[in-house]
Amino acid sequence: MPPIVTTAVLLDAKTHLGGGQPMQPGAAVTAADIEAMLKDQGLAGRGLLPGDVLYIYTGWGDNWKDPDTEKFYYTKGPGLSYDAAKYIEQKAVVLLALDNPFTDPVADGFLQGKAPPAEGTPAGLPFAIHHHNLTQAGIYQIQNANLGALAQDKVWLSCTIILPLRTQGASGSPVRPVAIGAPAR
Repeated sequence: MPPIVTTAVLLDAKTHLGGGQPMQPGAAVTAADIEAMLKDQGLAGRGLLPGDVLYIYTGWGDNWKDPDTEKFYYTKGPGLSYDAAKYIEQKAVVLLALDNPFTDPVADGFLQGKAPPAEGTPAGLPFAIHHHNLTQAGIYQIQNANLGALAQDKVWLSCTIILPLRTQGASGSPVRPVAIGAPAR
């Protein structure tokens, strides 16, 4: 993966969809939600541009605890809907980052086979959004992004720098994204 230095758009789904509370497990951010958040955050005129990074703050990251002692965070979470994955593909977003362990919405019990995939997900592909972004759309992904401070400060637009480790043959890499921007007024 190459280094990424570009504009990032942060959307605050915790406020918009969760009413200030973290989104619920299995809840999905749809294409219509993305457009509504862009409008609510004063970004409708700009929208998403080719080459942008899209950060989505769901609030799920607020639940993070040491996974060796607390099994809640990594067992479920909100995510992106399939129509939103197609939407960001059309917008030519280069990377999507969420503050949760999955790109796809994961309802309570889904990992144990006790809950179905999110509505609108293609049949037979349990992590269809993750798969689609990487293999069909060429959109890189970051899970467990720490987006709370950016959202609290309302830094909706920023210059972001994402430098993956230079390894050969790897399927992923730890990254430490850096976003430089000013709070919205």
